[in-house]
Amino acid sequence: MSSSTTYPNPGVFPTKPAPSPGQTIKLRVNGLPSFKELHRSIRNPKHPRYDAFVRLREAAITAMDGRECYSGPIAMDFCLYAPRLERRLRDYVGGVEDTLDGSHGPSFTYLPIVYQDDCQVCTGHYKFIESIETFYTVRITFL
Repeated sequence: MSSSTTYPNPGVFPTKPAPSPGQTIKLRVNGLPSFKELHRSIRNPKHPRYDAFVRLREAAITAMDGRECYSGPIAMDFCLYAPRLERRLRDYVGGVEDTLDGSHGPSFTYLPIVYQDDCQVCTGHYKFIESIETFYTVRITFL
């Protein structure tokens, strides 16, 4: 029996301790990031921009290198490079914050990658830079 259903990848179980305060990870991801929407979740594999969610989670999994997610406060610096800003910058920031934590719904569970919950992000800087290329960078500092 074949199925065309896409199943979400819940993430990986950590094999190393969480980062220490003062450590950072840096991510660079091609394309636009996922964005915060009130009416549908980017975590849903049927979302038209689900691939943006997956790309960021994969980059974060690589950067965390098997470490457990952090449970303390987080600083996040986000920079979007693109020809134009298609949505409010805050919508993209919210999508990035949501992607890096854990969540669950009626048919899926995502393990936290960088932190437990996006409410841990307590400070940061966010900016848009006009560019021919479309990509974004995220720097997470564990406080």
